[in-house]
Amino acid sequence: MATPVLTLVTRDKIQGMTVKAARKAGNIPGVVYSKSMEPKSVYADERELRRLIAEFGTNRKITLNIGGEKSFGIIKEIQKENMKNQFIHLDLQALDENEKLKMTFNITVLNRDAVERGDHVLQIQANEVDLQMFPRHMPEHVEVDAALLQDQDNITFADLNVASDENIEILGEMETVIGTLVYIQQAAEETEEGEEVDAAAVPVVGEADSDEE
Repeated sequence: MATPVLTLVTRDKIQGMTVKAARKAGNIPGVVYSKSMEPKSVYADERELRRLIAEFGTNRKITLNIGGEKSFGIIKEIQKENMKNQFIHLDLQALDENEKLKMTFNITVLNRDAVERGDHVLQIQANEVDLQMFPRHMPEHVEVDAALLQDQDNITFADLNVASDENIEILGEMETVIGTLVYIQQAAEETEEGEEVDAAAVPVVGEADSDEE
């Protein structure tokens, strides 16, 4: 899959306009930085930025095109005005291919429908993982298959699609639980006041009729 491209212009290319006015015109102010160069003040087109995020997310290596000069980079932070869902500022990091990068990735859980049946529900305990790798080995997606719960009690970092990649280091215990299957008891009990109370979720061990540990 081709690396997505974000086109940027340096601030001095939009002269005679304040940052507030530029933002109102759809130009999001940002900074591109790295250890090997001075920070560059830039603008990104808001519509292009939103399209890129909608299609690829933020945990992805992208090509930064600054006035025709291209380099790989990542989106480090996007500041938003939450009430209006407006982008305020953008932090970008240019990547050094010879320097390892630490990043936090969201975990996508696949095939939930394979295990979430009847009173069985997948309970997520970890939805992010920290990885370290050279930029060229950055994964496009970090995933785990919930269908593994058909044969084991939980899914862990060891089950991630990147766990077997020798070029990617998982910064955390491999036994860290991502999710487990729980059984929801629907039977309601009458309280002394005559109100009904639903029992809490109980972890499943083996079959649905197994005893709790």
